[in-house]
Amino acid sequence: MPRPRSIGSAAAIIALLVGLSDQAIAYEVEADSNANTVYVLLWNHNAGAAYDSISIGEALPGFVSQATATIVPASVAPSGSDLAAIEFDVAAAAILGSTGDLTITVSGTASDQPIDVVLTVPLEVVVSAPAAQGLVGQGIPAPDPGGADTDGDGVSDALEIAFGSDPSDPLSVPGSASAAVPALQALGLTCLAALLVLSTTRLARRRQQNRSRR
Repeated sequence: MPRPRSIGSAAAIIALLVGLSDQAIAYEVEADSNANTVYVLLWNHNAGAAYDSISIGEALPGFVSQATATIVPASVAPSGSDLAAIEFDVAAAAILGSTGDLTITVSGTASDQPIDVVLTVPLEVVVSAPAAQGLVGQGIPAPDPGGADTDGDGVSDALEIAFGSDPSDPLSVPGSASAAVPALQALGLTCLAALLVLSTTRLARRRQQNRSRR
């Protein structure tokens, strides 16, 4: 897995590839931060069946006080993609150096067969999280069902740009086309990439505290 690279951003952004590596990188969050959001890109390779009846569940590490699915697509079209999102808070009493996984399960059906996609997001509590980490694109992802898809790869131009791939190259997709969950490959569902956007409220508060110390 490529190492994260830092970039400048008004919000703290962390991106990670959804693969099967045993050496997952822990991404940094801050104690007492609210409304951190994980955006998950779902890609349906199945040309004959939509991914429907979607629901999202979360298993939380001890330092995450709550999580809520804020974007749940009604359906992912055949040979298409769409966005899901989970918002979470880190407890004020979170101990520095704590690590744990935020496990996200996206459940649905295709051709009346149940399909679950499990995404593990490793986190670590630090004093000050970098403003940006990881492999990111431009802007914050937003649902774009039926949006323009110049290269015809099933991921809309807007989502490719947000997740850092080339919307004019069908061989360039967010994350890695090989990052499919093995049990689901026959059904054609891939969880390509996730983007974690840290709370802008927490970052703004920290900047204000830094200014007051000067």
